[in-house]
Amino acid sequence: DAGCAPKTWNICDDLGQIEYVFSDKTGTLTQNIMEFQKCSVNGVAYGEGVTEAQRGAAKRDGKADAIDPEDQDRQLRALKTQMLAGMARAFKNRCIQKDERALISPKLVEDLADRSSPQRQALIEFFRALAICHSVLSERPEPNKEPYRLEYKAESPDEAALVAAARDVGFPFVAKTRQGIDIEVMGQAERYEPLQMIEFNSTRKRMSVVVRNPQGRIVLYCKGADSVIYQRLAADHDPALKENTAKDMEAFANGGLRTLCIAYRYLTEQEYNEWSKEYEAALSAVEDRDEAIDKASEKIEHSLIILGATALEDKLQQGVPDAIETLHKAGIKLWILTGTGRFI
Repeated sequence: DAGCAPKTWNICDDLGQIEYVFSDKTGTLTQNIMEFQKCSVNGVAYGEGVTEAQRGAAKRDGKADAIDPEDQDRQLRALKTQMLAGMARAFKNRCIQKDERALISPKLVEDLADRSSPQRQALIEFFRALAICHSVLSERPEPNKEPYRLEYKAESPDEAALVAAARDVGFPFVAKTRQGIDIEVMGQAERYEPLQMIEFNSTRKRMSVVVRNPQGRIVLYCKGADSVIYQRLAADHDPALKENTAKDMEAFANGGLRTLCIAYRYLTEQEYNEWSKEYEAALSAVEDRDEAIDKASEKIEHSLIILGATALEDKLQQGVPDAIETLHKAGIKLWILTGTGRFI
């Protein structure tokens, strides 16, 4: 008997346009296969290509010839060849899977290769966070034949796509053991000591990991919905970076991509030790355990600094674009919400 309780107000202006409502379950419209299409790092957007949603919008606007899928595939293959060649010259990546169609951006490789650019360090920190902040498991399917081939098993395809993209750009997550989290950064091995993981759930809309880096400093990495992360940014955060990253995420979402914001902050030993005791007590609580965990998490997930944002495409099922076009011809205004992204 309860009424509708909207959690956000930025869609109200569009609700008046709805004439027909269709309900769908997960996997009906999309294949649930994620591709890392674009990202924003230090306020700079990377990633080539056009999403299915953008092609559909162009077709409805009478610009179908401007985004030909075959031409786009040829251009992307050429750009990927250019990107791989640049990567081979700049650094060593033994774990890359060249047959995977992940992030394609020659500009990203150029910035990674430019040791004089501050953007290089921003990119390293961003992809290092993707390689560390997750709950993915890695495995080598044929260690004797392909010792450097890494495959990832994850609770969600989003997580696997993020870690795989980091691998193919030069930041592979190698393994997680009791001794540490092993990754490579442009050919150089690094080990991080795992301290705590605060898991994702639909209420929190974010996940965090706390690790000790090779220099001995304690770092918290956090990824989640932009609205949740932005509420927890440092008070003195660079306003230009906040604005540019928000603009990029809006552009990604309007192109039909699912976005996540990536952030971090350093912790002092005293701060971590005091918080860790409270968090362990919350994990052991018999009553109101979830509330205790949320309360403890709030005490450490704050004063964050943005590293960037990711944008994944969930490929549509075969026939869905044609079905959507038919609905438009019938005069039905269609609005589809896809996770944290949306397209019209």
